[in-house]
Amino acid sequence: MSSLCTRPLTGLLIAAFMLLLVAGAHGASPEPGDPFYHSLRYNDDFSYLADPAKANDPWDPLKYIPIGDGQYGPSYLSLGGEVRERFESYLNPNFGLKAPPKNAYLLQRLLLNIDAHVTDYIRVFAQLGEFDRLGDRGVTSTTDIDHLELTQGFIDLRLPSPLGDAPVVRVGREELLFGYQRLIAVREGPNVRRTFDGARITDHWGGATIDLLLVRPLSNAIGVFDDHTNMKQLMWGGYLTVPLGPVLKADLYELNYENEAAKFRGLTGVEQRQTFGVRLFGRADGFDWNTEAAVQSGSFRNEDIHAAMLAAIAGYTFRDAMWQPRIGIESNYASGDSGRGAIGTFNAMFPRLPYFAETALLVPANIYDVRPVLSFKPVPDVLATFGWDTLWRVSSADGLYGSAMVEYANTSKVTGSRVGTELSADVRWRIDQHLALGAIAAEFLSGPAVQEALGKNVTFCALFAAYRF
Repeated sequence: MSSLCTRPLTGLLIAAFMLLLVAGAHGASPEPGDPFYHSLRYNDDFSYLADPAKANDPWDPLKYIPIGDGQYGPSYLSLGGEVRERFESYLNPNFGLKAPPKNAYLLQRLLLNIDAHVTDYIRVFAQLGEFDRLGDRGVTSTTDIDHLELTQGFIDLRLPSPLGDAPVVRVGREELLFGYQRLIAVREGPNVRRTFDGARITDHWGGATIDLLLVRPLSNAIGVFDDHTNMKQLMWGGYLTVPLGPVLKADLYELNYENEAAKFRGLTGVEQRQTFGVRLFGRADGFDWNTEAAVQSGSFRNEDIHAAMLAAIAGYTFRDAMWQPRIGIESNYASGDSGRGAIGTFNAMFPRLPYFAETALLVPANIYDVRPVLSFKPVPDVLATFGWDTLWRVSSADGLYGSAMVEYANTSKVTGSRVGTELSADVRWRIDQHLALGAIAAEFLSGPAVQEALGKNVTFCALFAAYRF
């Protein structure tokens, strides 16, 4: 398998094509019904199984285990989990900068969760995780290995309220996901997902939802029960989602971020940043759209911060055509630093990974891109997506940034503007509500902004399977 992934260009579409052939040979899988198993497992709702007649899945006996029933509502347990195997291989990981020429490894993830509803007013959720890697990545990663860890653990208190639904106060450790995950995401691609310690209040008014949060990210360690709160980083603020009509919704947010060990312009210091943003999204008559804009202010050491982000996705699905093809265009802009005066580098804080395309090389900082996308469904449960992403630097005085806002060596010293072009193929087969398979292949053709820093082309492939129960 690794030989397939270490041949530039020639193996780009093979993995995706093979999965398409397998899916086509078997035809459409049975309709899996509603996706009961969510990315955020604490959003799973199996309360409908209080009626035993609605049970129709082998795992249903574990999804609603009654404890009792009283004047404050029923009490029950729900058990679940996930097993994921993901093979990855790179030719020139990290553009080959301070990295081996190639690697290949298998990431293994096991999650087990228990959800205890104690009447309608108290809930306790806990999740244990075991994460391992077989093979050598060759570059530093804190998201591959973590043995027997409390990945989530919180208590919910539902408080009586005369306004809207009863607000929920949550205290403890949880995964967070907001909007299109441009700023706060679970980090699904890596083996260990991102979690936070802190508190959150959630309330609903009709179709609107508001979240108020005060959290710190978790620092991962490879030992048993040794992850700890990262006391050098803090985020707090509010996130509102509100419908604006039958086909349009909006997110409005204000997020405050503090990092006591931030690095910009080769210096380390305290970063204090405020982000004000809005997202408009919806779909109608085959069209879909998702646009977002954010501005940032604050300070780093003795300098002000002035940064901004723009992102847009638009597409059209030919719903009556064979395979229901969708054509789309995606574009992102994240400001860079001029090297003098106010700090101009945008910091997305906790974005999804991968952010642009599947090589997961870059985060949105000092970069803009345009990505045409074609996707289609050869059978109802298979989605194939093909993209062509071209990226440029915003400022020639600023570098390129990878995960955790780590700047690639010497990329701030080059003169080239074009970062490169990434060709990607992504095929996902959702066999049923439990099992999903996938294949990804991508080739990053490095441009002058990478080559002048002695970076190289990158070839990537991944094969993965996930089973949720």
